[in-house]
Formats: sequence, structure tokens, C-alpha cells
Amino acid sequence: MKEPTLATLKRLFAKSHNQCAFPKCDLPIAEDSGTITGIVCHIKARSKGGPRHDAKQSEDDRHSFPNLVLMCARHSKIIDTDPKLYTVELLQEMKEIHEREGWIEFPSRHRNTPEHLLENYRLVYIEAHRDVIINKPQKVVFPRGRSPKIIPEGVIAGNSDKRGYIMYLVKRYHEFARNDRPNYKYTVLHGLILRDFGKKIDHISIDRFSKLAEYLQCLIDNDTRAGNRNKREGIHSYRSFEEYQVDCLTAPRPKKSRKRKPPSDPQ
Repeated sequence: MKEPTLATLKRLFAKSHNQCAFPKCDLPIAEDSGTITGIVCHIKARSKGGPRHDAKQSEDDRHSFPNLVLMCARHSKIIDTDPKLYTVELLQEMKEIHEREGWIEFPSRHRNTPEHLLENYRLVYIEAHRDVIINKPQKVVFPRGRSPKIIPEGVIAGNSDKRGYIMYLVKRYHEFARNDRPNYKYTVLHGLILRDFGKKIDHISIDRFSKLAEYLQCLIDNDTRAGNRNKREGIHSYRSFEEYQVDCLTAPRPKKSRKRKPPSDPQ
């Protein structure tokens, strides 16, 4: 079965700056823990009958860098569900904008990510003399140094919308806390969540989503100087869940500035 080369996936991941290519989506392709949550997507479908399939395209071209883009599970499904809206031209534009400022080298913690992306690709796209299987009721992820693991339904990791929002809040807290404390460690927040919820984020019950979101919002508002100042001045430090969902489906991502925005900017 034809598939992307490892060299192609290394280049794709390096150019992705470890983020879903869909405009304004904050989800990473690989978590710092080593878990792979992103998906290798085809702009022009790999199989006949698939979204945006081009019968004139060669097999090599179908699996080449220009025809591939990395997205989170939610947006990979969205672009394939409505190919009339998400055309080849639109996806190519998303890819080009997203990859303008990609990584040059992998951080050491993501050294094996391209290999895991290829393993994930092989699991998701299964050909057995029938249509390609691309949708599964559960997510396949790859904890570092372990075999593929199935994340069950009923937990945060099983709902891409809600998990995406939680990770967005986590990222916002990191930005605010790092501004307060230059030596701030990302593991501090995950330790607090484990202490107060008894589980890591991905394994917390989806029924506790609202409490977890409120917990993170409260930390941003009260546990950081900029967040506390914004709260007093009536400035929003983060988007609501509803705003986050809308923003994930709006206009293409603008060209990124090299200058970091201060945490006090309204969201």
C-alpha cells in the first residue's frame, strides 16, 4: 500500500510548528507527553470517491508533501465532510499560510513524532479490498515508548471540541504564568490538575468538562498578575467555549507576527 515517506512526514511536521493547520485552531499535533493527536490529511483524496479526489494525480503525488497537511481529528473530519466548502484551493491556501514560519529543527521531545505519525497513518487508513476506513469511534494515540493505546469514550480525550478548549485554556495559563515567572515550569499546572481532579487531563470524565474549564479560567483570572488586572479592568483574558467553537470555523489564520503579544491583550 502506497504511503508517505518518513522524510515527507519529517518535513511536514517541521513546517507545521506542531499545530493544526486549520485557522485559529490551538490543538497541537503532538503533546509534550509524546501523545500523537494530529492526523495526516490529504488535500486531494488518496482514494477514488474520496473528497477532492483527482483521478489524474499520480500515486507519488498523492502522498507527497504538497498534497498533505497536518490537522487535529476534529478539523480533519470537517474538511472531508464538506469538500464543496473546503476546496483544494482553500486547503492549499491554509497549508501555505500555516507553514510560512515552521520549525527548522525538532525539539528533542518530538524526535520520534514523525515515526509515530506514520504508524498512526497506517492504522487510520486500512485497505482490505474495500473502501478506506478513516472514521473510528475511538482515537488511536501513541504514548512515548508504549504501544498504541485506545482512548475510550466518556473522557476529555474522546471529545475533540471540548479537549481543544481545555488545551486552549492550558496554553493561555502557561502564557500568563510564564510572563509572571520566567522560570515557570509547564508541569506545575498539570500537577495541580492531577492533584485536584485525581487524573490527567485526557482521562478526566467529560461530565467534569465545565468544572475543569472553570478551574482553568479561575487560575488565569486569579493566579496571574496580568489575568487579575484584566479581570479588574473588565478585559477578557480568554474566549468562552462558545466563542472558541465559532472562532475555529472562521476566516483563515492571518500571517503571524514574530513579536509576541502581551498576555493583557483582549481575547
